[in-house]
Amino acid sequence: MTEAWALTATGLSAAFATGALTPEAALESVLHRIEAGNPALNAVVTIDLQGARRAAAAAGTRWRCGQSLGPLDGVPLTIKDNLHVGGLRATWGSRLFADFIAPQDDLPVARLRAAGAVIVGKTNTPELSLSGYTDNLVFGSTGNPWAPALSPGGSSGGPVAAVSSGMGPLALATDAGGSIRRPSGHAGVAGLKPGVGRVPQRFGFPALAHDLQVIGPIARCVADLRTAFLLMAPALPPVAPSLGRLRIGSFAAIGNAPIEPAVTAAFAAACDVLRAQGHSVTAIAPLWDPDEVGALFSILASVGVARVMTTMPGWETNVTAAIAKQAHAGFAVSATDYVLALDRLSAFRAGLLDAMRGWDVIATPSSPALPWPRANPYPTPIDGRTAPPGAAAIFSTAINLAGLPAIVVPAPLPPGALPVGLQLIAAPDREILLLDLAEHFEAASPWRQIAIAAEPTLLNCEETAH
Repeated sequence: MTEAWALTATGLSAAFATGALTPEAALESVLHRIEAGNPALNAVVTIDLQGARRAAAAAGTRWRCGQSLGPLDGVPLTIKDNLHVGGLRATWGSRLFADFIAPQDDLPVARLRAAGAVIVGKTNTPELSLSGYTDNLVFGSTGNPWAPALSPGGSSGGPVAAVSSGMGPLALATDAGGSIRRPSGHAGVAGLKPGVGRVPQRFGFPALAHDLQVIGPIARCVADLRTAFLLMAPALPPVAPSLGRLRIGSFAAIGNAPIEPAVTAAFAAACDVLRAQGHSVTAIAPLWDPDEVGALFSILASVGVARVMTTMPGWETNVTAAIAKQAHAGFAVSATDYVLALDRLSAFRAGLLDAMRGWDVIATPSSPALPWPRANPYPTPIDGRTAPPGAAAIFSTAINLAGLPAIVVPAPLPPGALPVGLQLIAAPDREILLLDLAEHFEAASPWRQIAIAAEPTLLNCEETAH
C-alpha cells in the first residue's frame, strides 16, 4: 500500500471516507517524511506540531462521525512564509520580520482552515518573496527534490519542494512575477496562478507590486488544485460542462532570448499531446516584449520595497544588498513617475487582452531555464549563453502585469531529465477552463508525483503516477 505521505489530497480524502486511513495517521506520516527529507531540502521552516495534531484529531472525529467538512478535511498542507497564519511566525524571508507572529489568518488561509485542512507549518521563501530563487538570511537556501544541489526557483521554492518531495500534498503560495509557476515547472508539480482579485486577500504583509501578487495552490495533481481553488474563491461564474476543441496559440521563444534545448523539446512534446487530444495548437508570434515587462515590473516592485522600508528603522543593516538596491531605486521614483507607470500597466493589460483575441488559451514554457545551482540567484548561462537576471522570467511576469490566470503542469520528459513546465494562460475569470484543460492533459500525459533525491533512505520509496 502507498504510504500516506505519497497520496494526493484527493487520495487522502478517499481513504478517510472508507476508514482505510485516519487524518491523524496521515499527519504523522507527513511529519516523518519532513523529518527524513527536510534537512537536505530546507523546504519547511516552521512546524506547528501541537496545532496540526489538534486539527488532525478534530478531523478524525468528524470523519468517524460522518460529519466531514469536505474534501480537504484532515488533509495536511503547508503555507508559504510570506502569508499570515494566526499564531505562527511569518518571517517573509527577512531578518526584519524574523520574530514576527501573525495575529490572524489571511482570508485564503482561514477558508482552508474552516474546510478542515491541517496546517502543518510554513515553507521557505526569499527575502520579501522578491527573487527567482529561494535563499534568505534567516533560514538559508532551499534545494530541488529532483537534485538537491540545484534550486527549485522562487519565490515559492519552499512550497514546491515540500509538495514535490511528499511533505504534504498541497501548499498555499503567492505569485507576483511567476513565483508559483516557475518553481512548479522546476520541481515537477502543478501550480495555479489565479487572476487578479479571484482569491480575496485581507490580512497580511503590504503589497510590493501594486495588485500583481495573487495567492494560489500548488499540488501533485490538478484535481487538488481545483479543490483548493474552489474553497478559496467560492464566487465563480457558471462554466460550460465540456472543453470542446480549443484554439491554442503557442510560442516557445521570444526574440533571441536564450532557451535550453531540453525546454524546447519538452514544450513541443506537450503541444503534441494537446493536438492528439483534438485541440488546435498554432505557433504564433510572442505576445509581449520582455524588456517592457521587466522595466514596468521593476518600477512597481522597487516602490513597493521602499514602502516597506519607510516603516522599518535601521532596515539597511538587516537586508541583503539586492533588497537595499531595490529600496533605494524605489525611493528615487517620483509620484508622477509612479502614476505614469500605473497608466502603462493599464495599457499593457488592454493590449495583451487584444492580442489574445481569437485564442482560447495561450501556451508557453514556464521558464526557458532548467534548474541551476541553489546558491545562485538566477541561471547563467542558459543554453551556453550568458543570461541576464530576468532571463528566466520571460514567460511569466507578463501574466502578472496583465492580471490573467495561468496554470503550470509538468511537460512530458525523457527518463532522467530535469522537470520542465507547460504554462497555459487564459482570459480573465477562466480558471476553470484552465483546470479542465490541465486535467485533460494530465490524463494523457501523467507525471511522476514524487521526486526525491534528498535523503538516501528515501531513494527507494514508492513513486506514483496517475
